[in-house]
Amino acid sequence: MKKRLTLAYLILFVAVISSLVSAAEFGSNSAAINNAYLTPKIGTAQFFTGYGTKSLQYEYTHIVGTDTVDGVKCVRVISLRTESSEFSETWVAQDISGDIYYLKYWDGEDSTPVVLGKDNAVKLMPKNPKVGDIIFGDKEIVQMEVTVPQLNTGLGPFTNCLKTVETDGDIVYYAPNIGTVKKEYTDGVSGWELMEILDTKSSVVVIPLMD
Repeated sequence: MKKRLTLAYLILFVAVISSLVSAAEFGSNSAAINNAYLTPKIGTAQFFTGYGTKSLQYEYTHIVGTDTVDGVKCVRVISLRTESSEFSETWVAQDISGDIYYLKYWDGEDSTPVVLGKDNAVKLMPKNPKVGDIIFGDKEIVQMEVTVPQLNTGLGPFTNCLKTVETDGDIVYYAPNIGTVKKEYTDGVSGWELMEILDTKSSVVVIPLMD
């Protein structure tokens, strides 16, 4: 519960800082996201399984469609986790320079979503990420072109990944054309791994390419 509230406050804090720097500018194709590390396709769902202390826990992220926030067409993403029945929903869009932003966020425990709008949108991922960039509000990119070995789920290996570190020390890896593939907790024995990618429109499992 504490971590979820911290995330909500962090998003609001980053939104204020972002607004002091510059507002993102969005065009008519703002929902056509083509970032190398975050390319949500409508109807795609990702399943993750926990290991270590998170064994028998599962996470599901689904790109359910598009919606308009403050006049900007966004991709709508829902996330569910069996652990404590956690639920969240985000609305993301790509600006004309290719950077990706949050415009709206809803923690399922809150009565209403937090609407940031286009003037206070929080940057999720730059078009060309580099070491030192902060993505998703609390993750610093510490290494590029990392290879993530084959996961316990059988997927991978994944090459040219981003290695990021959260403020609490947890490590998250992002693979090109997929997004998150693995999270490692600071205890060194627990985390989350990508289990499968599902095209919900055709009910076909899409397995990421393996090297």
